[in-house]
Amino acid sequence: MAKEAVWSMAFILCIAMAARSEKEINMVFYMHDVVAGSNRTAAQVGAGSSIKPGFGAMVVIDDALTRTPSPDSTLVGRAQGMYLSDSLAILTSPDSLLAFTAILEWPGEYSGSTLSIQGGNRMFMDQREVSVVGGTGKFRFALGYATVHNVSTALQFNVTVRVP
Repeated sequence: MAKEAVWSMAFILCIAMAARSEKEINMVFYMHDVVAGSNRTAAQVGAGSSIKPGFGAMVVIDDALTRTPSPDSTLVGRAQGMYLSDSLAILTSPDSLLAFTAILEWPGEYSGSTLSIQGGNRMFMDQREVSVVGGTGKFRFALGYATVHNVSTALQFNVTVRVP
């Protein structure tokens, strides 16, 4: 009798896990951080600490997200958030904490949805990874990651997320 109960519970658990289907979504967009000129999209709001020049400096962003590396390409959203200099070795390793919400204007089903992205941006690395920690709309309960690397004057985000 106990053996049948174990098998029954295992069978029910397998059915429940199969019913929880996830969809994997991949997308690529380019972030344009304009730090100078009349069309700035980034503003330094914190000068940093007295420990080391630049350490702790905070920059708030409202950057364009586009379909290609060209700043004139199709706008697919905005990156609103901040980056913070979090490396004491600022001159040899200008790392930052990147945290922003990608507010998507993607044509079609993702328009109006958001992705929450955060992680260490190790700028001297050709390719680095940050986390996708949530989202709204079509990306509600999203989890995943994005690989990031510099392409011309933009940051390329190759995003992979799973949503229920």
